[in-house]
Amino acid sequence: MTERADLAVNPGIWMTGWDRARSDDVIRTIVQAGIDRVVVGIRDPHRFVADGIREEVDAAGLGIVANTNQVAHEDVSSDDREVRIRGMARLRRALAHAHALGADQLTGVLYSPLGKAGGPVSDRVRARTARLIGELADEAAELGIRVTCEVVNRYETAMLTTARAALDFVERSGSERLGIHLDLFHMNIEEDDIVEAIALALPRLGYLEIEQNHRGELRAGHLPVLDILTGVFELGYRGRFGLEAFTVSALAPEHATVLAVWRDVLEAQTGIAADARRLLDQARARSRVDDAPNA
Repeated sequence: MTERADLAVNPGIWMTGWDRARSDDVIRTIVQAGIDRVVVGIRDPHRFVADGIREEVDAAGLGIVANTNQVAHEDVSSDDREVRIRGMARLRRALAHAHALGADQLTGVLYSPLGKAGGPVSDRVRARTARLIGELADEAAELGIRVTCEVVNRYETAMLTTARAALDFVERSGSERLGIHLDLFHMNIEEDDIVEAIALALPRLGYLEIEQNHRGELRAGHLPVLDILTGVFELGYRGRFGLEAFTVSALAPEHATVLAVWRDVLEAQTGIAADARRLLDQARARSRVDDAPNA
């Protein structure tokens, strides 16, 4: 095994958004931890300013993964046609920012606003939304960017909560370019067997986030992260991994509220990024499989 796994990190461990006052220190920490990429959140595509971020990240030898969202008045899943149009415009604006950043991936909850839904999603809405996100994925592919839809839990969406639902969604999108983004934190809530769910999504899996059940230190919760990652390598997954954890004291209050981050589960000087790299390296070594990429 000659190459290490591709690992990105969400800087929400240390800061909200791209805080220029803190980004130098955060990038230094990321590089020292052996991380390959940093996630840049495009939380408001209308106000986001990309200037300087690409240069700062490039100078450190890192890549960028972009992340964005939907909101109530700009929502591709809405029954209101004008709201859907605004939702697609929001996604396309985020895609333009991702391209300006030099990102090769745009991910996140792209298909509906994040938050507890008022009821189940109809098959009609699910199919219509899938087609719209499929259009986005095809447009992104022309820019060299892969779009992946993040699967979250029942308290954050009614659209995509399981690997099976995500696989159906991407297949109905009409796009061969649309991928799936899974996250151990959400899978801990929704899936019967995490590794089996990953196996199901494997043909379209493009991003797998490493998290503990409480979004804190990776070896401190009840998820057997090392065993799960070993199983993932044995399945043949050779795609991108991500690390996501949040420190309430590092987040803007409104961001912490959206994520329901009410308490710090990480020490201020956490070594979680370096530990994520170690876990991936250990899991890959334990898996004893060849480096052939997944289909």
